[in-house]
Amino acid sequence: MDSARNQNQGQQETIDLGVFIRVIRERLWFILIVAAAFVAVVLAFSLLTTPKYRASSQLLYKVSKLEQALTGSQVFDVRDVNRELQTGAGLVRLKVVAEAVRRELGVSYSDRAILGMIEVRPQTQTNLILITATSTVAFEAAQIADAFAEQFVESRRTADRRAVAEASALVEQEIQGLPLAERDSGRGLILTDKLKELQILEALQTGGFEIVQRASVPEQPFSPRPVRNSALALLVGLVAGVAAALLLEYLDRRIKDEDTLAEVLGVPVLARVPQVGKAKWVKEDKRRSAVPIGFMEADSPTLEAFRTLRSNLQYFQVDKPLRSILITSALPREGKSVTSINLGLSLALSGSRVVLIESDLRRPMLHNYLQLSNDMGVSNVLAGTHTFSEAVQLVRVESFAPPHSGAGRPGSRVLQKNMYCVTSGPIPPNPTELIASGKMAELLESAKEIADYVLVDSPPLLLVADGLSLAGLADGVIISSHIGHSRVDEAREVRRALERTSARVIGAIASGVSRSKGYYYGYGYGVSDGAQK
Repeated sequence: MDSARNQNQGQQETIDLGVFIRVIRERLWFILIVAAAFVAVVLAFSLLTTPKYRASSQLLYKVSKLEQALTGSQVFDVRDVNRELQTGAGLVRLKVVAEAVRRELGVSYSDRAILGMIEVRPQTQTNLILITATSTVAFEAAQIADAFAEQFVESRRTADRRAVAEASALVEQEIQGLPLAERDSGRGLILTDKLKELQILEALQTGGFEIVQRASVPEQPFSPRPVRNSALALLVGLVAGVAAALLLEYLDRRIKDEDTLAEVLGVPVLARVPQVGKAKWVKEDKRRSAVPIGFMEADSPTLEAFRTLRSNLQYFQVDKPLRSILITSALPREGKSVTSINLGLSLALSGSRVVLIESDLRRPMLHNYLQLSNDMGVSNVLAGTHTFSEAVQLVRVESFAPPHSGAGRPGSRVLQKNMYCVTSGPIPPNPTELIASGKMAELLESAKEIADYVLVDSPPLLLVADGLSLAGLADGVIISSHIGHSRVDEAREVRRALERTSARVIGAIASGVSRSKGYYYGYGYGVSDGAQK
């Protein structure tokens, strides 16, 4: 059981990967357009954005021994350098420092604006504070970074010197308070020496920070970077394009490939009919194409596809003869009439006697395709005004087949080509009642008496009930679907409708298959993989 489960999981992964690759291949242009749009927008934004420059100054923190100089002893044996750096970084952004910078540079920026141009980051591992300034002018960025470093150091130096000056004032005040006789005593001399030390110390104060690296004028802007931004936009655009393509694939309910068709209908795909040529339209009904009718060349891919269909029909006659075949579809324009005619031609070219019956009494097209008269046909036979033999017309097979098509090779013996057609006849007011009558079954039996195969072109199953009433009368049913146009929901509805009847559905025809996907089946490859599902 575990091995079966693992095998199913492996198949599911293979199918998912196959679907992913197919989506990428089929929607490649869409994905590229999305990616190009991302690149174009980002590139335009980058080119229109004002360039910005960045310059940095570095301050080094030096442990101060001011309290030792003032008191003669170290008050704090252990200093928190990280905290000192964090505090220093915060002091750089004081308003008083910003005001000093504005005065030094003579710029018109407000304190808030100029503070918004700098970023201060302490680097605790190296005892450094990095002051980075950003501006639209390269030289100004370097000026602002250096000015903040200088004014911060000056403010710290001033604060420390003020502390020493206050200490000096206290010592001097104490000296002045001594009597003149005591000034030359030991205490007086000590205070005098201390005052001199403090005066020297005041002049040497640096504030605990010094500039170790001044900002250099940047040569290139750090923002925008069109090349880098475009590369990132391309990457993001490709990912977004693939995601959008997969979403469209999920929302798109059309049948994209033969495997999906076989899975939805639950029957094998008997043949894949390629899309050949550009669309031309029959004058009487511009909704139907006349291009795929017949095989004008011996190596026609359409002929090869219907040879495959003809060969695959043999496998369904083991237990029960397959004399009558109903060919139907979910909706119009899914290739059922084309399939009916071309299958009949293929069977006739192989030497079989074929009768093609038009059972679509609402929108008949066989007479237009085969260039036959429609003055008399199925409606007349069912109404009892004419007999079957009077309604049958001979089809000129040679008008729809290539030379030497009997065996498919020049010089081979041409087989008997017998194909007949019973067209719809005049359109009756009650087609459903006529099709469901017992006379339709009699018509099919009459056709079987003179033919090896009877092919019935049915109306679309989802539009009218005529096809369902005929499905039980035929020995087999073939469903025609157009890849890329037929929808999954419609195919499922057809399957459910046929399951409610006694019809024997033997397979499906995939028409409109892209020629790049391969459709040659004359070398031992018959029923598609869907037959095994």
